[in-house]
Amino acid sequence: MLAKTVLLVVSNPQQIGKVLSRVQKQVKNTIYIQLLSALGEPFGSVQPKLYSTWPKLSKTIYNIYSQAAAYCYHLDVKVLLSGIKYNIPKINTQSPIDLVVFDKIHSQSDIDNFIQAKIQNITKEYSVLTINSDELETSNDVTDGNETTYKHTVLGGTFDRLHVAHKLLLSEAALRATEKVTVGVTDENMLQSKILWELIEDIEVRVKNVTDFLNDICPELEYSVVPISDPFGPAIVDPTMELIVVSKETVRGGEKINEIRLEKNLSPLKIVPVELIDEPNPGSNEEAKISSSTTRMRLLGTLLRPIQPNINIPKTPYVIGLTGGIASGKSGVARWVTEFGAHIINCDVVGHESYKPGKPCYKLIVEHFGEVVLAQNGEIDRKVLGGIVFKDPEQMKALNSLVWPTIAEEVNKIIRESDKKVVVVEAAVLLTAGWDKQCHEVWTTLVPRQEAITRLISRNGLTEEQAKNRLDAQQPNTFYVNHANVVFCPLWEPEHTREQVYNAWGLLQERISS
Repeated sequence: MLAKTVLLVVSNPQQIGKVLSRVQKQVKNTIYIQLLSALGEPFGSVQPKLYSTWPKLSKTIYNIYSQAAAYCYHLDVKVLLSGIKYNIPKINTQSPIDLVVFDKIHSQSDIDNFIQAKIQNITKEYSVLTINSDELETSNDVTDGNETTYKHTVLGGTFDRLHVAHKLLLSEAALRATEKVTVGVTDENMLQSKILWELIEDIEVRVKNVTDFLNDICPELEYSVVPISDPFGPAIVDPTMELIVVSKETVRGGEKINEIRLEKNLSPLKIVPVELIDEPNPGSNEEAKISSSTTRMRLLGTLLRPIQPNINIPKTPYVIGLTGGIASGKSGVARWVTEFGAHIINCDVVGHESYKPGKPCYKLIVEHFGEVVLAQNGEIDRKVLGGIVFKDPEQMKALNSLVWPTIAEEVNKIIRESDKKVVVVEAAVLLTAGWDKQCHEVWTTLVPRQEAITRLISRNGLTEEQAKNRLDAQQPNTFYVNHANVVFCPLWEPEHTREQVYNAWGLLQERISS
């Protein structure tokens, strides 16, 4: 049985990768890492203190988080700093420890004494594991020459789905601070230029995750984690700040902050740039460094929101609602799902049929909109009709009230008659029409607004103004994402979209079988 939370007591940080590769098989959620050299007896004399100042530990922490990315990227790894900074004899973590792992052989009595004397928050049913690493190696840590500590440090970022690169930056700020760390977390209005920004966690979640992490690794410091609505936040107005931590890619941002501080007669901040961690296994279109955008890309095709059982619909066939904004790639996803064995019901096609002369909706539409919507052959001219309803929300509402009931009735009939295990109902209006209530789960597609505009101009022959009107008449991407269980984005080459759908289909089969 996997342990929820592990404490890894490390005497040899140079060999942390070998240990993590073994430990990750034993843990479900969290690995706390405590450097043994930070603690006194028992065991404290195994490795002498190597760090005359806290910042000298930066390289060791960088190495640990780099190895964590390589061997246990799916786990929440945290390097504890309290013992290092303040010689605190007790290890106190927010989550109770289920498994204690040592990287060196010790006697049972020494282990028992260590656990009793050093670990404050441990479960009654804890277990112990020893993974013997190689002999101790001399640390060759170096810094940039700046080993000074500062009362008040600051940093900023999106901090979406807190990963090891975030933890590295936050740890650097905490290492160099003697009193306070301020963290600016970018608010929603600054996110829309980012890849798949619709999948970024809510600001409240990101603020809480940063706060919890900092309080876990070093609760002795004061923390102020605040939303920011511009690139600078409190760093350009707070005279008590002395140092800013940035990534090497964003040094210019730190320099700009100092320019503004000088204009305001504030002392410039010391800038400490941090090398971000390489992505161990970058895929196509992914960044070379670990990043939140890569994390979001890897969410595509996975289950983002738990399935809520619907007892009001039959268990078979299993019905998926496929939705998304106009020109967002629904049809492409539908084609891949068809290849994997699903029955696709295109509600646009069903709707087109219902518009034909002699069909129930034909007379209703002509009566409401007049013969102006008829083509020369007597059929409804959908382009003319679209030009009316996409400019007038009330007319769109009227059209929907006429055709949605008929489409829903026909779709339900097709579902009942299908001989496939999985039926996919493709409909842009799935959510607004309430048809998702007849689905076991909802999948959605999305592309950036400008990409959708480009596609509508190219594919539908619309002007830019007409394309914008079409988009403005529908719900934003966030609406679809917030109601979906699975999300796709066909922004890259078709094979990348196929991979997303392939992964989603495999996970779907597991859900259906269980």
